[in-house]
Amino acid sequence: MRDVERRNRPGSNLSDDVAARLLSGYSEESTLYQMLFGLTSRQRRCLGDGGDLTEFVELIDEKDAVLNQIARLEEELEPLRSLWMAAPFEQREKIAQNLNPLLDEIITSIRRTVELERDNEQLLETRRRELAQALTDARRWRCSEPDPIPAHTNTTSSGGHSPYRATSLLV
Repeated sequence: MRDVERRNRPGSNLSDDVAARLLSGYSEESTLYQMLFGLTSRQRRCLGDGGDLTEFVELIDEKDAVLNQIARLEEELEPLRSLWMAAPFEQREKIAQNLNPLLDEIITSIRRTVELERDNEQLLETRRRELAQALTDARRWRCSEPDPIPAHTNTTSSGGHSPYRATSLLV
């Protein structure tokens, strides 16, 4: 990396090596952002009716790993990006013709992922409220006592016992 920086001081010609490494790095970054969108889409399916919330949580770890790869890649690209920005305009433009479509892909993937993340958060909150209500209902049902049966029972005309209370004194 240092050798590349020495060969490409501000104002110098941008080497083909730097250009190739920028294009390769952003191509890899585009792929990683597409992977991130795919993982977020899988999380969306997990939030559907009957979805697997365990898988949803596992996907968080996978997404973190992809985000860490993106962060490392961004750190590697920073010196190259600085060299590119310091190069004469004409040289930057030559690289930009190939770089801009990759950057557009990255931006599109980020936007789609952020939008889906927002939708997932809303759906997750809905599922949380539904689960909380179901738990509340289950507790209420479990803790509620059935209608009490009187300690004494009424005698029916046939001499049997009725489990129902008399509602009137009239026979």
